[in-house]
Amino acid sequence: MNVDELDTPSVVIDIDVMRRNLDRMASYCRKYNLQLRPHTKTHKIPELAWQQLRSGADGITVAKIGEAEVMAEAGIKDILLAYPIVSPQKAQRLARLAERAQLAVSIDSEESACAISIQAKEQGTSVGILIEIDVGFHRCGVANEQAAIALAEKVLSLPALKFLGLMFYPGHLLTTLEQRRTLIGPINLLLDKTMDTLKQKGIPVSVVSGGSTPTAYLSHEFHTLTEIRPGMYIFNDRNMVGAGVAQIHDCAAQVIVTVVSTAVSGRVITDGGSKTFSSDRFLAGDGRGFGLILEDHDAVFDAMSEEHGHLDITKSSRRYRLGERLTVIPNHVCSTINMHNEIYGISHRKVAQAWQVAARGRVT
Repeated sequence: MNVDELDTPSVVIDIDVMRRNLDRMASYCRKYNLQLRPHTKTHKIPELAWQQLRSGADGITVAKIGEAEVMAEAGIKDILLAYPIVSPQKAQRLARLAERAQLAVSIDSEESACAISIQAKEQGTSVGILIEIDVGFHRCGVANEQAAIALAEKVLSLPALKFLGLMFYPGHLLTTLEQRRTLIGPINLLLDKTMDTLKQKGIPVSVVSGGSTPTAYLSHEFHTLTEIRPGMYIFNDRNMVGAGVAQIHDCAAQVIVTVVSTAVSGRVITDGGSKTFSSDRFLAGDGRGFGLILEDHDAVFDAMSEEHGHLDITKSSRRYRLGERLTVIPNHVCSTINMHNEIYGISHRKVAQAWQVAARGRVT
């Protein structure tokens, strides 16, 4: 099937670009002796997780237990849940899943450690534990090295838990390259202090897990890091381009839409709206638009109804016609893909395969 035969709106993945992205990240990790544990929340597709593993990844990362269950069902055995578990229900599911896969989870509280320990002990399983430290994003993580040590000691005192090490997420480093390098300094100070204190206490650390797509190729500049967890690198998106992390030709994921109305002067309406695209804003430049129109960089994708994409073409010289197809690079690829049941792999304008977004909606 030719890509032009797909009905719209459709998400397509350029397989050749995707493979180039996978190979580049794997090569970087080999060069700097880093383990690669990609975050599969970007695609939620077991077949693509397996491609990442075959391309050099050592395991995968997920955000929710539901995602971990889907990946384990597909035969993937080494899974990090980079999300705190608090409720007994979730801890029980985690403990049961540990019968089928080697699981680790990041925590930042004694309550989480206790909940997991109780359920894992009852289930007769063991769960690896990474203590998350807040390195500046202020979302999750203990505040300092003293809190990290106290929590590590608590984990070591509990049954059915295995203390592995530390985890951090530098989400505040979605900045310019120069700013990213400056912000790494304070993170390294905290990492060094925490690792030194753990060593003084005689607590061994086998894993320091960190990173993100924006910081992936600076990972060798983080002290003590042993593995990285980039997610969006497999596809990239407009925000990664805006941050200088990727180029347009590195964006494997695109959304094909059709022009359905040109009746209003200065406007073009497409069949892809807020049920097709992420509503995340553009984080660079003037911050306008919900995606980049590849055929017309002067058009601004400036508004969405549920089923309508609104393009402002007042500064464009392009003539639009009903029924023509446009190609859009979304601002945020992760949440865009999560809106679709199926996406398509293409190569040289041919549809090579269709992938079910198997972990879509697995929010628990």
